[in-house]
Amino acid sequence: MALRDQALKKIGDITATVWLGGYWNGTTIQWDDNSATEYNNILDKNANSGYLVLRLSDGKWDIAESGGYPIACIGQDQGAPCDDEWLYSSKLKSCYKLIGDFNGFTWETARNDCMSLGSDLASIHSAEEHRVVVGLADTYVQLMANGVMLTKAATWIGGRRAGPNRTDFAWSDGSPFDFTNWAGGQPDNYGGDQNYVQIITTVVPGHFAPTDVWLNRWDDTAHWLGYNAICKKAAKY
Repeated sequence: MALRDQALKKIGDITATVWLGGYWNGTTIQWDDNSATEYNNILDKNANSGYLVLRLSDGKWDIAESGGYPIACIGQDQGAPCDDEWLYSSKLKSCYKLIGDFNGFTWETARNDCMSLGSDLASIHSAEEHRVVVGLADTYVQLMANGVMLTKAATWIGGRRAGPNRTDFAWSDGSPFDFTNWAGGQPDNYGGDQNYVQIITTVVPGHFAPTDVWLNRWDDTAHWLGYNAICKKAAKY
């Protein structure tokens, strides 16, 4: 869309005049960003000097010394803040992607898959971020319900054991472990080898019951096969 069309759409007044970022000395243009003068639309090649303005009525450039005109700003096209197929949270300034394997994958394999995408397994630092991650994980649970029926489903996130004590955990991306949402009685390091963190995303009789204790809460678990995981990386801007 041409600059005139963009300004007209924004301002809605065809009689308006808009400041441009350049100065006309009577023969040449000096742009404020020092870009080359490859195009000239000066009205009648005005011999006077002054700062450039755009007339929305006809798209011509004129000069002015003063005036309470709107300003036309053009920034670089930064593209989308996240790559395609990634969920963007403007509040968290992060991108999230759900990955899954119907055959199951270990925490390490899931993390390697995330790292191959320029990310890491998700770290969670607030209730808002937990809500985002759980909401994304739930889409895979629904997908599994329409495909293979699982006895249990859980989502890998980036927590892993970092010391000998029951509660010694850290995030794989190196960020502070400053938020938790453990299920009741967890982490318990049952068997002494529960070194990874999962979010319980499906509760069925015999597995992670009752619902209010387990559903959408965290559990430490051993080296078993999960079916989905959440990757996370910083947004581009």
